[in-house]
Amino acid sequence: MIHLRRCAMILVAATGVAVVKSANAQQTPAATPAFASIEGVAVDSLHRGFLRGAMLMVEGSNISAATDSLGRFRLDSIPPGARRIDVMHPILDTVGISLETQPLQLAAAQKVPLVISIPSAETIVKLKCSAAERAVGPAALLGFIQYSESEAPASGVTVALEWIDYQISRTSIETVPRRRAATVGANGRFQICGLPEHLEATLTASSGADTTAAVNVQLGSLLGAMALELPDPQPISAIPAAVASNVNPPPGGGASATRDSSVKVTGVLSRVANAVLTGRILDRAGTPLPRARVSVDSAYTVSGPDGRFVLRNLRSGTRAVVVRRLGYDPAEVVVALRARAPSDVTVKLSEFTPVLDTVVVRAVALNRELQRVGFAQRKAAGTGYYLTPQQIADRNASRITDLLEGAPMLRRTYEGGRTVISARPHGVNLFQGCVSYFVDGIEWRGGGVEDFIWPAEVAAVEVYSSNFVPHQFARTSQPCETVVIWTKRKIRVR
Repeated sequence: MIHLRRCAMILVAATGVAVVKSANAQQTPAATPAFASIEGVAVDSLHRGFLRGAMLMVEGSNISAATDSLGRFRLDSIPPGARRIDVMHPILDTVGISLETQPLQLAAAQKVPLVISIPSAETIVKLKCSAAERAVGPAALLGFIQYSESEAPASGVTVALEWIDYQISRTSIETVPRRRAATVGANGRFQICGLPEHLEATLTASSGADTTAAVNVQLGSLLGAMALELPDPQPISAIPAAVASNVNPPPGGGASATRDSSVKVTGVLSRVANAVLTGRILDRAGTPLPRARVSVDSAYTVSGPDGRFVLRNLRSGTRAVVVRRLGYDPAEVVVALRARAPSDVTVKLSEFTPVLDTVVVRAVALNRELQRVGFAQRKAAGTGYYLTPQQIADRNASRITDLLEGAPMLRRTYEGGRTVISARPHGVNLFQGCVSYFVDGIEWRGGGVEDFIWPAEVAAVEVYSSNFVPHQFARTSQPCETVVIWTKRKIRVR
């Protein structure tokens, strides 16, 4: 074969002109292509952009294509005839709608331009919500809830949407807390209709003692879509083997690696926490930030010299990752954690810039939010030492220790040249007590709260003696003087 190719090349080189003439003389018309093609763009009308990463499939064939970063796609080698184009995308799954074109009459060799668009928010809201619900409010929130490990629909789970309304009269501005709840259906989907447009709220899914992080929801249009995950209601070891093979597929795939989405996990046994989160903390310019505190629930770690961190033994599901470093704005990122594979996240922090609360409406919202977290009620009981937003602003403190030293059950001490807060000695032997901290309702582990939080971040402070600690902040190991710090980020005052 090699020799024949060489001979052919020599022949063409020696008699090139004759060969060309002969070829032209014997040339036959090119065969007409037997297939059609479609080229176009997919549009995400809900977010007013391109529909990236969508999968398009030609009905009745195995022909498919994915949209690029500009929503472009091309489908080739389509047999002639009437063909529909099916579109698949996570947004469509979350909203709970299917998208397909009308039948396209395709002829051989035909090139068809096509623009595919997700229906408008108004169209979807009319499809999902009744006229009576739309009369209450024009917007809606649609979503999907599943269990993290089995990926089974979390049917029966409660979803709660909470926000604050403002009622303005001639003499005052009042805030009214709003809460709308829904139950997740058998297919894992939920819908909350009758919402106001341009809504800012938080969404939480809960099942018994398990809850997701409170995820911020911003309805910039008439429709919002959210997907959340909850820990499975039983450990993976308790799931039947047939299901477990779907949850933890063997390396390399194979038939046993396919997932059965119809499986529903039932029963409630002891929860397990074996998810892993890795990541990196950077500044705005992309430089690694060491000694940044990274926490998920009550688990925490500190980033290394290269900005990297690892958190183990975390609960699965939708969780909030909170990153703090003195001199930088704290950041909160929502991630989906799963035990079957580590999750990875990169967080960029911006330099901290204190902002004074000078707007009356913001002060009203601040007071309303402090009532929501129970600060106002506990302050009215008077069993502790309290600092209100105005008192914190008046002190103009440069460190957390400056705010806390006024509490009668605490005192300022010095350790290794550092100023720290400790409990005042008490008892007949002047026993030196301990101090426990809670930040935004979650116990702060590892100490050093003064090294990660600026006073300008703080909205309110509660301090309790060991004998008067409210039950939600009581530690079971030993009673301690307790400091509860509420940040402006937690109570949604920017």
